Amino acid sequence: MTWVAWRLQRTETLITLGILALLAALLVPTGINMANAYHHLGLSSCTGIEQGSACGQKIGDFQMRFESLTHLTDWFTLVPGVIGVLLAAPFIFDLEHGTYRLAWTQSITRRRWLASKLSLPIAAAVVAAGVMILLITWWRTPDIRLDGRLGNGTYDAVGTVAIGYTLFALGLALALGAVWRRAAASITVAFVGYFAVRIFVDTYLRDHLVAPLKATFKGNPPARLNHAEILSQTVLGHPHVHLQGPVGAGSQIAAPKGATPTVFQAVYQPASHFWPLQLTETGLFVGLAVLLIAFAAWWTHERTV
Repeated sequence: MTWVAWRLQRTETLITLGILALLAALLVPTGINMANAYHHLGLSSCTGIEQGSACGQKIGDFQMRFESLTHLTDWFTLVPGVIGVLLAAPFIFDLEHGTYRLAWTQSITRRRWLASKLSLPIAAAVVAAGVMILLITWWRTPDIRLDGRLGNGTYDAVGTVAIGYTLFALGLALALGAVWRRAAASITVAFVGYFAVRIFVDTYLRDHLVAPLKATFKGNPPARLNHAEILSQTVLGHPHVHLQGPVGAGSQIAAPKGATPTVFQAVYQPASHFWPLQLTETGLFVGLAVLLIAFAAWWTHERTV
C-alpha cells in the first residue's frame, strides 16, 4: 500500500523538489555573492547600534546593492503555502475520482489507507520546509548579523515557523478536500485561507504571542534594543514621532530637531524573544494542522462511501 501511495504522490513530490531546486539555483550563487560582499566591506565590525559614518555608509551600500533580492525573498513566505496545498492534491484527487474504492475492495482497511495516504505528504512537507529553512537561513546570514532575525522577511523564513506554515496549508487543503472532493476548488480556497491567516498573524497576532517589553531612554538606544523589533515608539513630548521595525546596525533612531534632551519610549520584542516567539507560533500552526488533518481523516473514514 505504501508503494502505491508513493506512486500516486510522486508527481507532486517531484514538483516540490523542483521548487526547492529553483530556490537553490537563486539563493546559492547570490548568497555566495552576498557573503563575499559582507566580508569585503568589513561589515563584521559594524554590527552594533552605534556606529560611525563609515560603517553607516558601508551598510547602506550593502543593503542597497542587494535590496531587490531581499524584497524578492520576502515573498518566499508564500512557498510553504504552495508546497502544502500541492502535497495535499493526490489525496483530494483520490476522493474526487473515486479511486479510493478500488483500494478499499482489496482487503485494505480505511485506516490503513488513510495512514499511508496522509503520512507521505506530512513527511514530505516537513522535509521540504526543513530544506527551505536551511537554504534561506544560510542566504540571510549577512542580514541577520546586521539587523537580527525579528524582521518579518527574516523571521518567517528561519527558525521553525516555516514547518508549521507548510503543515497548516497541507491540513487546510486536506480538510477542505475531504468535504468538497473537488481538488481545484479545495486547493485554491486553502491557499487563499493560508494567505489570509498569515496576514493576520504577521500584522497582529505575533505581537501578542509573547508579552513585549518597554524601554524608556534618552538619546541613542541602549544595548538591549540591538536587533530588537520595535512594535511602537514615541518621543515623549513629541507623540507624533513614531518608529517601527527591527533595530539593527543600519537603523537610525534620531531625535526631532530642537528636542534636547530627547526621551524615547519604546514597546519592543528583544532579540532574546526570537525562539519563544518561533516555538509559540510553530506550535500554533502545527496544532491547527493536526486538528485539520485529524478532521480530514475522520470525515473520510466516517462519511465517505
